[in-house]
Amino acid sequence: MPHKAMNKNSKTIVTIVLLAMALFQGLFFYYFTDGFIQLILLQPFELLGLSLTIVLLFTLIKYRSTNSRFHVIGLIIAFSFGIFISLGNGMEFLDFNLRMYERKKIVKEVINGPIKSGEIKDNSFLPLADGGSISFTKNNNGTVYVEFYIDRGFIDHYSAFVYTDDRQEIFNLEKGHKDFVSTVKKLRNNWYRIAN
Repeated sequence: MPHKAMNKNSKTIVTIVLLAMALFQGLFFYYFTDGFIQLILLQPFELLGLSLTIVLLFTLIKYRSTNSRFHVIGLIIAFSFGIFISLGNGMEFLDFNLRMYERKKIVKEVINGPIKSGEIKDNSFLPLADGGSISFTKNNNGTVYVEFYIDRGFIDHYSAFVYTDDRQEIFNLEKGHKDFVSTVKKLRNNWYRIAN
């Protein structure tokens, strides 16, 4: 009996660690690291998470009598969230859609502000742009181009969410005529994800 009780406690600890790692992976690696740090830390972190997932799955199968709903649901959530973040651009999707109001507010400040170009410092806890700086250009005709960096990259890569109401910029983005941009994805009217 003591063996089974210890096994249940071990499963609970591993489940909590996996859930914390999944949350940490999403927030830390998306908001607070750049390309070089991700290159060094992300793979070992994901390997550790996968190893703990396999260990927990093995113990859930082998010692079914000590399973609880928390263990099973925790494993499913941690694994799903970890895969959602690791494969594709899960955090990007969530960040873009859940923080649209904040980005629109910045765009409105740029449109109504007197400065023609520069950077806005973002001091929010979870930054709207990698490095906390949002660059913008305001043309003489009143149109704007606002860039929220997703990843300033390592050496020559970068990606950003872009808002523009400039017809020429929109044409350039949609037709692939924008310098230093290799991929463009339209997210909404006037909103794009660009990358080099």
